[in-house]
Amino acid sequence: MEDLKRMRVITAHYRSLQGLRMLPWFLWVLALGAVNPAMGLPQGRLDYQCLLIVPGLAVPWMLSRLIGNYYDRVFGRVEGLPPRNRPVEVLAGVVFVVMAYIAFVIDSLQWLPVSMVGLIMAAAFFAQWWRSGRFLVHALALAALLMVLSLLPLAGIPADGHWTRLFGGFIVPIVLGVVLSIGSVFDHIALVRNLKALSQVEA
Repeated sequence: MEDLKRMRVITAHYRSLQGLRMLPWFLWVLALGAVNPAMGLPQGRLDYQCLLIVPGLAVPWMLSRLIGNYYDRVFGRVEGLPPRNRPVEVLAGVVFVVMAYIAFVIDSLQWLPVSMVGLIMAAAFFAQWWRSGRFLVHALALAALLMVLSLLPLAGIPADGHWTRLFGGFIVPIVLGVVLSIGSVFDHIALVRNLKALSQVEA
């Protein structure tokens, strides 16, 4: 029964579990947020960020393609299971994007002491855990981590002001870049471990 559940999770989420495929993009988000604080530049200066946004986009795109070829070569291709209710999934994706944008505006205007973007991302990780049949435990752990970090200001952390002022106002892409990168690595580990377990069962 456990092996059947494992097979269903891998088949349904094979593409999204190829975590290293998305890792260059998440590291790019991290670099986008960290470059100005590292250079000691204020939030309004976009010199290095423009280099990352325009020509820099080619680097994560190329690396992602190469890593995708690695997955196809080593693990092969899997025909994913069709979604049970595609319109609902499309609607859920649109709602998530809209809510993420609203959360970004709320955080930018500092209307609330908590991180709404962090809470939205925590909900996304929780949804990933739930949709996997409670199989991807690391997604639940990352959801809990993001929720705690997002609510820390309610406990007076940081004490010197709103959390979005940290690292010159670039804390959001820095935290998201780190957390999403960790999540992508654990996705890859989950894929490799479960494929190995399934191959041992077949043998």
